[in-house]
Parts: sequence; structure tokens; C-alpha cells
Amino acid sequence: MAPARPPDLPHGCSFPMMPRFPGCGPAVPSAVPRIVPHPFDGTSSVPMLQIIRSTAGSWVVKILFVALIISFAVWGIGDVTKGVQTGVAKVGDRSITPLELDQAYRTEFNRMRQMIGPEFSEEQANQFGLRDRALEQLVQKELLALAAEDLGLRVADETVRQEVLKVPAFKDSFGNFDANLMRALLQQNGLTEAGFVEDVRNDMARSDMIGAVTAGANASKTLAEALYRYRFEGRTFEIVTIPYNAMPAAPSPDQATLEAFHKEKAIRYTAPEYRTLNVALIEAANLTKDIEVTEELLKEYYDAHAGDYITPEKRSITQAVFPNKEAAEKALADVTAGQAVEAVARAVGVEAVTLEDVLKDGLPTELAEPAFATPEGASGGPVESAFGFHIFTVTKVQPGGERKLEEVKEEVATKVRQDKAIEKLFELSTKLEDELAGGTPLAEAAQTVGARIVKLDSIDNRGADKTGTVQGTGLPAFDKIVASGFTVADGQTGSVEEAGSDAFFAVQVESVIPATLKPLDDVKSIVLGDWQAEQKQIAARKKAEEVAEKMKAGAAAKDAALGVPGALAQNIDPLMRVGAPSALIPPAAVQTLFSGAIGNVTTADKPTGVVVAKLTGIIPADPANPLAAGQLAQLADATGQAMQDELILQYLAALRAHSGVTINQNLINQLYRTTQE
Repeated sequence: MAPARPPDLPHGCSFPMMPRFPGCGPAVPSAVPRIVPHPFDGTSSVPMLQIIRSTAGSWVVKILFVALIISFAVWGIGDVTKGVQTGVAKVGDRSITPLELDQAYRTEFNRMRQMIGPEFSEEQANQFGLRDRALEQLVQKELLALAAEDLGLRVADETVRQEVLKVPAFKDSFGNFDANLMRALLQQNGLTEAGFVEDVRNDMARSDMIGAVTAGANASKTLAEALYRYRFEGRTFEIVTIPYNAMPAAPSPDQATLEAFHKEKAIRYTAPEYRTLNVALIEAANLTKDIEVTEELLKEYYDAHAGDYITPEKRSITQAVFPNKEAAEKALADVTAGQAVEAVARAVGVEAVTLEDVLKDGLPTELAEPAFATPEGASGGPVESAFGFHIFTVTKVQPGGERKLEEVKEEVATKVRQDKAIEKLFELSTKLEDELAGGTPLAEAAQTVGARIVKLDSIDNRGADKTGTVQGTGLPAFDKIVASGFTVADGQTGSVEEAGSDAFFAVQVESVIPATLKPLDDVKSIVLGDWQAEQKQIAARKKAEEVAEKMKAGAAAKDAALGVPGALAQNIDPLMRVGAPSALIPPAAVQTLFSGAIGNVTTADKPTGVVVAKLTGIIPADPANPLAAGQLAQLADATGQAMQDELILQYLAALRAHSGVTINQNLINQLYRTTQE
């Protein structure tokens, strides 16, 4: 895997696929939109009214959920290809390489870790479809780049320069742009100046196109006010809560009643299907001990991975950037005469910066050659770049080096064994597959290839036995093994499958115990308890109907509740459509009463009882109220953003249809050892 690039920055602070530097301000839309949920969405099937409902749940999950909707709303099934192709995707005549995908994925993965914490794992990333999201972002960037090219859009050098000068992270304590600080931050994030500037240029071109597409897509004042009235209208209620447990116990049922209930609710009392599985397992870890490592193999591996054993030269450089050549030459003369770069720079109001242990390719192209050609302790310059004239002093040199084969022999031997074990693993898995295809019984085929057999005795589809104990948890890809065992017919053997990245397995179903309704005598006490609980629910609902009739006839809640065991009457202060406490009024009752007139009565179940609710008052929301300004602005922003997001999706879909996009799923599967088809 390639090293991860740092997370993205918003436009104006940094740019898509750029690192997040300290001191950046709030984000504004970037060139490739990351459409996130809005503060309001709605229950209506009309798309624009979906912003009315309040958001719920984890913001992290919603961000991922919406990003995935964008990905798959724009992707088409015809986009996926299984043909031979060197890139993971092709957009028009442009190819997205595996390295680009891996960098984008690692960027997304690191961002999620920053949001969620170090517990965010690769497995969770796969569940969220993070790699698909990263690929879709790359596809969208290429689509927009092609569109910009077709339109002849290219941002002028001076415009790019001015944009970079605005980045807050690149400003010193006085608010002035500091080229040295910029380079230090870029170097810390593994970026070159030239690459950064080009990314800024491309991002600005994409932003210009997106801005043109979404121009004018804003919510009108009339729409925002209508949404405000709907969203913030208040309603008052009288409610009566009748707990199930307050109802008197029903007389003990006879045997026939229990038998009928047991049969009617059979799914509650049915034991799951149990299977006994024999699993043949080939593991790379068990193959390494039998692999002979020769001197020839050691040298072959070492030569093929020579770069792993070479340490490149690093240098520490103190530099300062001056506005013109004359000032830089004068400063260099002072430095050559014995003054420090920092002191010379400070004297003319320029801040010097030290780049510690930087690699040659981590410096701007103009500076790299002279800086790495200058001896330790010496100074050089002036060197011209887009940001001025540099002078520098090389303060430290760490020479590069190479570890010889003899020094790393044991390390290389371990790598060779691992590689050869993986090769042997695939060879044996193919042989096992051939043996099984030829009709060889699993036990015999396993012995032929040296696989071990593990027996999972009478487990359900979660891997648990009849006592509830999960078996075989030490097996690689245990859940996958169990799932495979429950798709194979009784007495049959499944196909050979991967168990993670370093094992293969095949499952034989030895026996099947079908799902069976437990005899009533075995679960009689449970059935009796369930029947009694249901009778209390029925009794509570009947009482609720009686209370509802009284409240419809005009009785106050407290009067209608008289004589009902455990009943609690309450007056509820104004509630809004969104955010009503479900512990008091079930959502179903809120929805009904917010669409009805004063005096309407409804009943609804909640986990612990039945609620009877009556609408007693409506308090209109007044958008002219000065206190409403903030909510109106929020609604207008959220609605306008939703409109813009919809336009962007339509534009990207049109670009996709025009340019053509193919996804090389076979290559992606091979690269990440997935099993998706």
C-alpha cells in the first residue's frame, strides 16, 4: 500500500486532496462537492421537502451515508467492467491508477480516524464503502477536469498566486503571507510546491464550473418562511398514559388456550437450524516452516526490493525568501560573511524557516538541486521561484546509506518464507479445488494438500451451539466460514474460498437439524408469561379506547382517566413537529395530531403502555418575529444547499454520460483481495 496523503482542506484554506493545515477557517464549497446532511429534512416524498425533518443519529454515519448515496446515484451498473484494463477506472481517455485510488482511500480513512478515533478500523471502512467513495471522488474530479479542458478553462498564474496568498495557514503572526512557512507545511505533509500550486489551479477551475452550474440556486424568502411556519409551529396536548403492567392479571388460561397461543406465536419458540460442519483449512503460517531459503532466493528478493534497504540522504536547511534579487544577494553576502540566515532575514522584516531532515524530492524543484549540492555549513542562492528569491544555509547533512544483504539476511529470509508460503498457499488451494471437483471426499482431499480439519458441532447460523457458546472463534474469517456452511446442502461440500489474505477453506455439511418448534412442555412457563403480557396489552388498549371516547366527548384528560389502573393524565406544553419527546407521545400520535384540528383525539402504543392524546391548541410560528431570523437563515441555507447539490448531481451525471466511465472491478478485487463479483 502506498503511504496515506493527509486529509482534505476546504477551498480558500486548502484544496481537495490537500492537507489540513492549522489555522484554517470555515469551509466553503470545494470543486468536487462533498454533499452533507442539512439541519432539516422532511417526511414528504417531494425531494425539496426532505429538508424539513430534523436530523437524527451520528453525523459521521450520515456524512458517509450521503456520500455513498452520491456515489451510487451517479454510478450506473453499466459502468462496471470486468475486462482487462491497467487502471482501476477510466474516465473518457483518462485512467485512474491503483496508486491514485490507494492514496485517495488512505486520505478518506485517515479523515475518518480523525473524526471517530483510532478505533476506526479497515473492516469498518469496508462496511461504509469508503474505497468506493474514494474512487467516486476521483472519478468526479476527472469528469470535471475533462469538462474544464473541453471548455478551455485554465486559471492564470497570477490568480493562482493570489489564491495561495490568501491561505490562513500560510500567514505569520502579523497576518502576512510567509513563503517559508508554506514550504515547511507542505514538506511536513509530503507535498511539493509545484504539485500544490497545480492542485490549486485545477481546484479553482473546477470551482468556477461548479459555481456556474449552481449560480442562482437559492431558496426564496417565501419558501424559507413557509418552511419556518411548518417547522416551528407549536401544538399543545392533553394525554393519558396507561401502563400495560398496571392492568390486572388475566385468569390463568386453560391448556387449549396455551396450545393455540404457542402455535400462533410459533416463531418465538422455534429452535434455530443447527448444522455440523467439517472445515478444511490451509494457512500460510503453517507452510513457512517447510520452505527452504537458498542463497539464490535471498539475493533475488534483495535485488528486487533494493529500495527497501537504501536510506536516502536527508538535509536540514534554513532558508529565507526575499521579494527581489537585489535584496536576496545582499542578504546572502551578509550570511557568507558569517551572519546567521535568521538574523539577516529578521533585520529586513523577513522570517526564516528551517526545514528539518528533508528529502531532495521534498523541496521545490528550483531549490532541490542547489540545496543538495551545497556542502554542510555552506550557504547558497539566490534561487528564484514563484514566491520570490531564496537564500539558504545547509545546517545538517545525513548521508544516505545502503544495508548490505549480510546485514539484513534474517529479515530477508523471513520475507522470502512469507512470499513463498503465499505462493504455496495458492498452489495448494487450487489443488484442493481440483481434488474436490473430482469427487474426492473432503477429509481425503485435505490430507492430500496438508490442510487441517476443524469440526464445528451443531452450530446455528451465528456459530453458536445449543448452549449459546460460539465455537471456532479462533478460526480466520470465522463468520465467513459459518455463512458458507449455511449455504451448502446437507452432505455436500462447498467451493474453496479465501479466509482473509493468508488462508483458504472449504466446508462440508455433515448433518443438518432443521429449525424445530420447541414442545409446549419445554417452554410452558415462557409461553404463559408471554400470554399474560399480551392480555395486559389488550386490556390497556381497551381502556385507552374508553378514555379516548370520553375525551372526544369533551371530558378533560384527568376526568377521563378516573378509575383506570395506573393511568397518568398530563398537560403537554407546546411541542413542534420535530423533536417531540417520544417517551411522552409516540411519533405516530404526533404525526396524526399535527395533521388534524383542535379537539382531535388519537391513541398510540409505546413500549410500556398506551397513550391517548388530544390536541388542545395550535401556536402559529411567525417568521416576522425578530427571534426567527437565525432559524430562517438556517432553513434558507439548507434549502439552497439542497438545490445546489441536486444540480451538481445532475451535472455530474451528464458529464458521466458524455465522457463515459468504466470501473475495473476485477482489478480492484485483486488489489484488495475482495470476493465481490
